[in-house]
Amino acid sequence: MNTGLILHTVLGLLLLLIPAGALYLLERKMLKSFGLTIVRMVVQLLVVCLMVWALIRFNKAWLSLVWLLLMAVYAAWIVVKRCKLLWRRLLPAVGVGLFVGVLIVGLWILGLVLSVRVFDAHWFVPVMALLTAHATAMMIRGLSTYVSALKADEQQYEFLRGNGASHFQALLPFLRRSMLAVISPTMANLTVLGITSMPLLLCGILLGGMTPVNAFILMLHMIIGCIAASVLSLAITLFLADKSLFDKFGKMQAM
Repeated sequence: MNTGLILHTVLGLLLLLIPAGALYLLERKMLKSFGLTIVRMVVQLLVVCLMVWALIRFNKAWLSLVWLLLMAVYAAWIVVKRCKLLWRRLLPAVGVGLFVGVLIVGLWILGLVLSVRVFDAHWFVPVMALLTAHATAMMIRGLSTYVSALKADEQQYEFLRGNGASHFQALLPFLRRSMLAVISPTMANLTVLGITSMPLLLCGILLGGMTPVNAFILMLHMIIGCIAASVLSLAITLFLADKSLFDKFGKMQAM
Protein backbone atom coordinates (compact mmCIF):
# COMPACT_ATOMS: atom_id res chain seq x y z
CA MET A 1 0.00 0.00 0.00
CA ASN A 2 1.58 3.28 -1.11
CA THR A 3 1.46 6.62 0.68
CA GLY A 4 -0.99 8.12 -1.82
CA LEU A 5 -3.52 5.36 -1.25
CA ILE A 6 -3.27 5.76 2.54
CA LEU A 7 -3.77 9.52 2.21
CA HIS A 8 -6.82 9.10 -0.03
CA THR A 9 -8.29 6.53 2.36
CA VAL A 10 -7.89 8.91 5.31
CA LEU A 11 -9.46 11.76 3.31
CA GLY A 12 -12.39 9.49 2.48
CA LEU A 13 -12.88 8.48 6.11
CA LEU A 14 -12.92 12.15 7.11
CA LEU A 15 -16.33 12.38 5.42
CA LEU A 16 -17.66 10.45 8.43
CA LEU A 17 -17.20 13.67 10.40
CA ILE A 18 -20.38 14.97 8.74
CA PRO A 19 -22.81 12.35 10.19
CA ALA A 20 -20.75 12.15 13.39
CA GLY A 21 -21.02 15.93 13.83
CA ALA A 22 -24.78 15.80 13.24
CA LEU A 23 -25.14 13.09 15.88
CA TYR A 24 -22.94 15.04 18.31
CA LEU A 25 -25.21 18.06 18.00
CA LEU A 26 -28.55 16.26 17.94
CA GLU A 27 -28.22 12.78 19.52
CA ARG A 28 -24.93 12.17 21.33
CA LYS A 29 -26.10 8.83 22.75
CA MET A 30 -25.90 7.30 19.28
CA LEU A 31 -22.28 8.29 18.68
CA LYS A 32 -20.90 5.12 20.26
CA SER A 33 -23.26 2.87 18.29
CA PHE A 34 -22.42 4.76 15.12
CA GLY A 35 -18.69 4.29 15.68
CA LEU A 36 -19.03 0.57 16.44
CA THR A 37 -21.18 0.09 13.34
CA ILE A 38 -18.58 1.79 11.15
CA VAL A 39 -15.76 -0.32 12.60
CA ARG A 40 -17.77 -3.51 12.13
CA MET A 41 -18.55 -2.54 8.55
CA VAL A 42 -14.89 -1.83 7.77
CA VAL A 43 -13.80 -5.18 9.25
CA GLN A 44 -16.47 -7.10 7.33
CA LEU A 45 -15.58 -5.29 4.12
CA LEU A 46 -11.90 -6.05 4.64
CA VAL A 47 -12.61 -9.74 5.18
CA VAL A 48 -14.78 -9.90 2.06
CA CYS A 49 -12.12 -8.09 0.01
CA LEU A 50 -9.43 -10.52 1.20
CA MET A 51 -11.65 -13.48 0.25
CA VAL A 52 -12.32 -12.02 -3.19
CA TRP A 53 -8.61 -11.27 -3.65
CA ALA A 54 -7.76 -14.89 -2.83
CA LEU A 55 -10.42 -16.24 -5.20
CA ILE A 56 -9.22 -14.05 -8.06
CA ARG A 57 -5.56 -14.67 -7.23
CA PHE A 58 -5.85 -18.48 -7.44
CA ASN A 59 -8.79 -18.51 -9.88
CA LYS A 60 -9.69 -22.19 -9.43
CA ALA A 61 -13.12 -23.58 -10.31
CA TRP A 62 -13.31 -25.83 -7.23
CA LEU A 63 -12.33 -22.93 -4.96
CA SER A 64 -15.08 -20.74 -6.42
CA LEU A 65 -17.64 -23.52 -5.89
CA VAL A 66 -16.53 -24.01 -2.28
CA TRP A 67 -16.86 -20.26 -1.72
CA LEU A 68 -20.40 -20.30 -3.17
CA LEU A 69 -21.30 -23.29 -0.98
CA LEU A 70 -20.07 -21.50 2.14
CA MET A 71 -21.99 -18.39 1.12
CA ALA A 72 -25.15 -20.48 0.68
CA VAL A 73 -24.75 -22.13 4.09
CA TYR A 74 -24.18 -18.78 5.80
CA ALA A 75 -27.13 -17.24 3.95
CA ALA A 76 -29.30 -20.23 4.92
CA TRP A 77 -28.39 -19.70 8.57
CA ILE A 78 -29.45 -16.05 8.27
CA VAL A 79 -32.76 -17.06 6.65
CA VAL A 80 -33.60 -19.68 9.30
CA LYS A 81 -32.64 -17.29 12.09
CA ARG A 82 -34.71 -14.41 10.68
CA CYS A 83 -37.71 -16.70 10.12
CA LYS A 84 -37.31 -18.10 13.68
CA LEU A 85 -37.37 -21.72 12.56
CA LEU A 86 -35.64 -24.87 13.81
CA TRP A 87 -32.27 -24.60 12.07
CA ARG A 88 -31.42 -28.30 12.35
CA ARG A 89 -34.56 -29.20 10.47
CA LEU A 90 -34.61 -26.55 7.74
CA LEU A 91 -31.01 -25.37 7.34
CA PRO A 92 -30.07 -28.14 4.84
CA ALA A 93 -33.13 -27.48 2.66
CA VAL A 94 -32.58 -23.72 2.61
CA GLY A 95 -28.84 -24.11 1.97
CA VAL A 96 -29.32 -26.52 -0.92
CA GLY A 97 -32.12 -24.38 -2.35
CA LEU A 98 -29.96 -21.25 -2.36
CA PHE A 99 -26.87 -23.04 -3.68
CA VAL A 100 -28.61 -24.89 -6.51
CA GLY A 101 -30.95 -22.04 -7.49
CA VAL A 102 -28.20 -19.42 -7.61
CA LEU A 103 -25.73 -21.77 -9.33
CA ILE A 104 -28.16 -22.72 -12.11
CA VAL A 105 -29.18 -19.13 -12.87
CA GLY A 106 -25.61 -17.87 -12.50
CA LEU A 107 -24.18 -20.47 -14.89
CA TRP A 108 -26.95 -19.65 -17.37
CA ILE A 109 -26.06 -15.95 -17.28
CA LEU A 110 -22.30 -16.49 -17.40
CA GLY A 111 -22.21 -19.31 -19.94
CA LEU A 112 -25.11 -18.61 -22.29
CA VAL A 113 -25.98 -14.92 -21.91
CA LEU A 114 -22.59 -13.29 -21.34
CA SER A 115 -20.58 -16.09 -23.01
CA VAL A 116 -17.61 -15.82 -20.66
CA ARG A 117 -15.61 -18.47 -18.81
CA VAL A 118 -18.17 -19.49 -16.22
CA PHE A 119 -15.67 -20.29 -13.47
CA ASP A 120 -13.42 -17.29 -14.07
CA ALA A 121 -13.39 -15.67 -10.61
CA HIS A 122 -13.49 -12.16 -12.13
CA TRP A 123 -17.02 -12.93 -13.36
CA PHE A 124 -18.14 -15.82 -11.15
CA VAL A 125 -17.67 -14.08 -7.79
CA PRO A 126 -19.56 -10.78 -8.41
CA VAL A 127 -22.40 -12.43 -10.33
CA MET A 128 -22.95 -15.20 -7.79
CA ALA A 129 -22.60 -12.78 -4.86
CA LEU A 130 -25.29 -10.48 -6.25
CA LEU A 131 -27.66 -13.37 -7.01
CA THR A 132 -27.11 -14.89 -3.55
CA ALA A 133 -27.74 -11.59 -1.77
CA HIS A 134 -31.02 -10.97 -3.56
CA ALA A 135 -32.17 -14.60 -3.29
CA THR A 136 -31.45 -14.55 0.46
CA ALA A 137 -33.53 -11.43 1.03
CA MET A 138 -36.43 -12.86 -0.96
CA MET A 139 -36.08 -16.27 0.72
CA ILE A 140 -36.67 -14.63 4.09
CA ARG A 141 -39.90 -13.13 2.77
CA GLY A 142 -41.10 -16.25 0.99
CA LEU A 143 -40.28 -18.84 3.63
CA SER A 144 -41.56 -16.67 6.47
CA THR A 145 -44.85 -16.10 4.65
CA TYR A 146 -45.21 -19.81 3.87
CA VAL A 147 -44.63 -20.99 7.45
CA SER A 148 -46.74 -18.21 8.97
CA ALA A 149 -49.62 -19.00 6.65
CA LEU A 150 -49.46 -22.70 7.50
CA LYS A 151 -49.48 -21.95 11.23
CA ALA A 152 -52.32 -19.44 10.96
CA ASP A 153 -54.52 -21.45 8.55
CA GLU A 154 -53.69 -25.02 9.45
CA GLN A 155 -57.42 -25.78 9.57
CA GLN A 156 -57.73 -24.79 5.91
CA TYR A 157 -55.02 -27.28 5.02
CA GLU A 158 -56.72 -30.01 7.07
CA PHE A 159 -60.09 -29.13 5.53
CA LEU A 160 -58.75 -29.49 1.99
CA ARG A 161 -57.05 -32.77 2.89
CA GLY A 162 -60.22 -34.06 4.49
CA ASN A 163 -62.20 -33.29 1.35
CA GLY A 164 -60.04 -35.46 -0.87
CA ALA A 165 -57.34 -33.00 -1.96
CA SER A 166 -53.84 -34.34 -2.34
CA HIS A 167 -51.02 -33.03 -0.21
CA PHE A 168 -49.81 -30.80 -3.05
CA GLN A 169 -53.31 -29.51 -3.84
CA ALA A 170 -53.90 -28.64 -0.18
CA LEU A 171 -50.62 -26.69 -0.14
CA LEU A 172 -51.37 -24.66 -3.28
CA PRO A 173 -52.95 -21.68 -1.44
CA PHE A 174 -49.91 -21.45 0.84
CA LEU A 175 -47.45 -21.87 -2.02
CA ARG A 176 -49.25 -19.11 -3.87
CA ARG A 177 -48.87 -16.74 -0.92
CA SER A 178 -45.20 -17.62 -0.60
CA MET A 179 -44.44 -16.95 -4.25
CA LEU A 180 -46.41 -13.69 -4.19
CA ALA A 181 -44.36 -12.62 -1.16
CA VAL A 182 -41.28 -12.92 -3.38
CA ILE A 183 -42.58 -11.63 -6.70
CA SER A 184 -44.84 -8.78 -5.52
CA PRO A 185 -42.13 -6.80 -3.65
CA THR A 186 -39.75 -7.36 -6.54
CA MET A 187 -42.29 -5.96 -9.01
CA ALA A 188 -42.92 -2.98 -6.74
CA ASN A 189 -39.19 -2.34 -6.29
CA LEU A 190 -38.51 -2.45 -10.03
CA THR A 191 -40.26 0.90 -10.45
CA VAL A 192 -37.75 2.66 -8.18
CA LEU A 193 -34.77 0.39 -8.76
CA GLY A 194 -33.28 2.78 -11.30
CA ILE A 195 -32.90 5.56 -8.73
CA THR A 196 -32.01 3.55 -5.60
CA SER A 197 -29.67 0.55 -5.56
CA MET A 198 -28.98 0.09 -9.27
CA PRO A 199 -26.98 3.33 -9.70
CA LEU A 200 -24.39 1.92 -7.29
CA LEU A 201 -23.99 -1.15 -9.47
CA LEU A 202 -23.93 1.03 -12.59
CA CYS A 203 -21.15 3.18 -11.12
CA GLY A 204 -19.09 0.10 -10.34
CA ILE A 205 -19.54 -1.28 -13.84
CA LEU A 206 -18.63 2.04 -15.47
CA LEU A 207 -15.59 2.42 -13.22
CA GLY A 208 -14.53 -1.03 -14.40
CA GLY A 209 -14.24 0.35 -17.93
CA MET A 210 -17.46 -0.98 -19.50
CA THR A 211 -19.35 1.23 -21.94
CA PRO A 212 -22.76 2.63 -20.88
CA VAL A 213 -24.61 0.43 -23.40
CA ASN A 214 -22.89 -2.75 -22.25
CA ALA A 215 -23.41 -1.69 -18.63
CA PHE A 216 -27.14 -1.31 -19.27
CA ILE A 217 -27.34 -4.76 -20.88
CA LEU A 218 -25.40 -6.36 -18.02
CA MET A 219 -27.62 -4.70 -15.41
CA LEU A 220 -30.72 -5.90 -17.28
CA HIS A 221 -29.42 -9.47 -17.23
CA MET A 222 -28.59 -9.25 -13.55
CA ILE A 223 -32.03 -7.91 -12.60
CA ILE A 224 -33.72 -10.73 -14.51
CA GLY A 225 -31.30 -13.22 -12.99
CA CYS A 226 -32.04 -11.99 -9.46
CA ILE A 227 -35.76 -12.52 -9.95
CA ALA A 228 -35.27 -15.98 -11.48
CA ALA A 229 -32.77 -17.10 -8.81
CA SER A 230 -35.09 -15.96 -6.01
CA VAL A 231 -38.09 -17.89 -7.31
CA LEU A 232 -36.08 -20.99 -8.21
CA SER A 233 -34.28 -21.07 -4.85
CA LEU A 234 -37.56 -20.74 -2.95
CA ALA A 235 -39.21 -23.48 -5.03
CA ILE A 236 -36.32 -25.90 -4.42
CA THR A 237 -36.28 -25.06 -0.71
CA LEU A 238 -40.02 -25.63 -0.26
CA PHE A 239 -39.79 -28.93 -2.13
CA LEU A 240 -36.91 -30.17 0.02
CA ALA A 241 -38.40 -28.82 3.26
CA ASP A 242 -41.71 -30.60 2.77
CA LYS A 243 -40.59 -33.77 4.57
CA SER A 244 -39.29 -31.69 7.45
CA LEU A 245 -42.52 -29.72 7.79
CA PHE A 246 -44.94 -32.65 7.42
CA ASP A 247 -44.87 -36.27 8.59
CA LYS A 248 -45.53 -39.26 6.33
CA PHE A 249 -49.28 -38.90 6.94
CA GLY A 250 -49.29 -35.28 5.81
CA LYS A 251 -49.67 -33.91 9.33
CA MET A 252 -47.87 -30.63 10.00
CA GLN A 253 -45.00 -30.92 12.48
CA ALA A 254 -43.76 -28.41 15.00
CA MET A 255 -41.57 -25.68 13.48
